[in-house]
Amino acid sequence: MAAKWEEGFRAAVKTGRQGWTVGNNSGKVRLKIRAKDLRTDSANLPFPWTAEAVGDALLLINRVYPLWMQGDVSLKQAIAEVTGTSDKLKPTANKGWPSIVESFRESLQEGRNQILDSTYRDNYEPYYNETLKALRSRSSPADGHELLKQTLKRWAGKPSSRAACCLALRNLMDHAVSRHQMPASWRISQTSIKELRGRPAEKKTKATLTDAEVLRLIEAVETRNNAWGNVLRLMVLFGLRPVELQYLAPRRTEAGDLGLWCSYRKISGPNRCDPRWLLPLPLEKPSGEQVSWNLCQAMDAGLLELPVGRDGDLRKLNGRYVLNHLNRQPEWLELKQQYEAKGMWLRPYSFRDGYSVRAHRYGIETAQICRAMGHGLAAHSRAYESATDATTRAAFEKAIGS
Repeated sequence: MAAKWEEGFRAAVKTGRQGWTVGNNSGKVRLKIRAKDLRTDSANLPFPWTAEAVGDALLLINRVYPLWMQGDVSLKQAIAEVTGTSDKLKPTANKGWPSIVESFRESLQEGRNQILDSTYRDNYEPYYNETLKALRSRSSPADGHELLKQTLKRWAGKPSSRAACCLALRNLMDHAVSRHQMPASWRISQTSIKELRGRPAEKKTKATLTDAEVLRLIEAVETRNNAWGNVLRLMVLFGLRPVELQYLAPRRTEAGDLGLWCSYRKISGPNRCDPRWLLPLPLEKPSGEQVSWNLCQAMDAGLLELPVGRDGDLRKLNGRYVLNHLNRQPEWLELKQQYEAKGMWLRPYSFRDGYSVRAHRYGIETAQICRAMGHGLAAHSRAYESATDATTRAAFEKAIGS
């Protein structure tokens, strides 16, 4: 009885190619053509009859087919010509699916999206590693639906990761079909995604810390590590994304005033945020006193201490480093526990949400808040907090004069 991958292999070869099929010829892939109105022909491909070689063999067959159909060469000559003269084919035929993954990575990082290495590493690479593992397995999937089904097993019980895997794998398969002439059966339909993804993750309510909670946290952290205290101050006062800590520089404005410039350009699909001036928003102590550390002036004077690596250079901070450090702070863990008990989710981005809440509390017009935070109106209304129970209650009390 033929293995499942063998049936899938033969089906893929036959798709769109009348009379074309493959078989096992003493451990080698034998390509055969038998059909009415077509000349009979056959030849070995330079690949073993194994599940791991299916992707490579299909890539070669895709390139041989149009050349042989012209009628000027035999199948053996077409194979020799394609494998011997095509510079494009050689690396692809030797690597197969890994080369398609690499091609898509280049497309993501060098094409329109231009994503960062860290973004690819976190949001794509784990899924593609599992995909390649599935394609190399003995039960190698024969089409996109089966490939997605097999890949998703790695993230059973993790709705968010399963949803991200579906999206990443669908985009990869679209690239494989459109750019590398893989059969259309490798495309992953929305129907397959709905069937295989499982239940969506429950939407989490984001936690937004009060000014008093933030100030107590920073005070505790700086007693142990002043540099990390300054990291939290920067994120809180300017509403930064963690990755933006790498892109800060004091500059003079057109009016000659000292300001803090952020050169980071976040990419979200076709959209890209512009570099921008950062604008501080003071916090309030319970007494009503405003707190606005002179961070820009200290940075300009070279006096703002920030974390350094083992080599003595400034550490390239991002969300992962910030979260790892916070998760070692007892005060942060206590706050997480308190908010999780209320069904709320506390994370480093909560500092950015806090900036948004303060901006609305100060009555700043929404479009100006968006410009200061480096995103659009749609993203602001969809993804960021603009009020909390406390600020809503205070606004109503102020409005009715109680």
